[in-house]
Amino acid sequence: MARLIVLRGGHSMERDVSLVTGGRVAHALERLGHEVYALDIEEGTTERIMETEPDAAFICLHGSGGEDGTLQALLETLEIPYTGSGPLSSIRCMDKDYAKRAMLAAGVPTPPFRTFLRRAMHEMGAAAALGPAAEAIGYPLVIKPAREGSGLGLTRIEEPSAILEAVYEAFGYDGKILIERWVMGTEITAPILEPAGEGPRVLNLVEVRPRSGSYDFDAKYTPGATDFAIPAEVSSEAAARVEETALSAYQALGCSGFARVDIILEGETPWVLDVKTIPGFTETSTLPLAAEATGMKFEELVETILDAALQTEAPAKL
Repeated sequence: MARLIVLRGGHSMERDVSLVTGGRVAHALERLGHEVYALDIEEGTTERIMETEPDAAFICLHGSGGEDGTLQALLETLEIPYTGSGPLSSIRCMDKDYAKRAMLAAGVPTPPFRTFLRRAMHEMGAAAALGPAAEAIGYPLVIKPAREGSGLGLTRIEEPSAILEAVYEAFGYDGKILIERWVMGTEITAPILEPAGEGPRVLNLVEVRPRSGSYDFDAKYTPGATDFAIPAEVSSEAAARVEETALSAYQALGCSGFARVDIILEGETPWVLDVKTIPGFTETSTLPLAAEATGMKFEELVETILDAALQTEAPAKL
């Protein structure tokens, strides 16, 4: 059995979700017989990690600090194996601007978008370009922070008069925002697992049906707020396209270990919205739900992810 640290909490807007994810993972690892130390990310965390001398780290930190490559780079400096993707892949996936550019370069369909930075608004008068950008993309559209998850700071826009308020809302979460075409269709998440020595595979396609009509923060983490169809109720041909697109996005962004790809199937086109390198492990999270639908118990899912980390040298990750 291994001596492990579970890293959770932190200071992002998704702290509470991270604590739940980390708690479930820590308990599963304990049931598997491992020696587990759950650490909340705070000042002095590095010294505590060094004192613990873990065989590996299971990262359950959502948002900034955990999904942006910061923690991964630190663990590589300390020569501690860890779960999930490396620093470069984490940086790409955390920043939707970077992720979408990398996917477009690889031929992965993602909705048309424009990027705005707060600095450009202040120093270059970039606000003058908001209207033309929106017209080029077309209404309805969505304005959202580039480096936040769980639908935080996201606003759907139907007409030009609503743009400025939505821009200010998004800038309240991040200094970089996206204006993106709103795509309508079947909302699907594709949880991906990459066991040690094997290639990545889609566990199951999960069709997301929020009862409120929007898969926002509350819909994601409130039990009963969202219904799921596992596998997604789409044709076999559409399912094959969605799986192929999800795996292409995963590989284009250099992910490893596991991830979740969020897709809207609009007609025959699977549009990739987001790739999460550290998806949730809560009771309503689609990764464990997809695994369970294949017959994989939660402990088995956690152990598979851990085994991939223990058998992969950290410096080899992207």
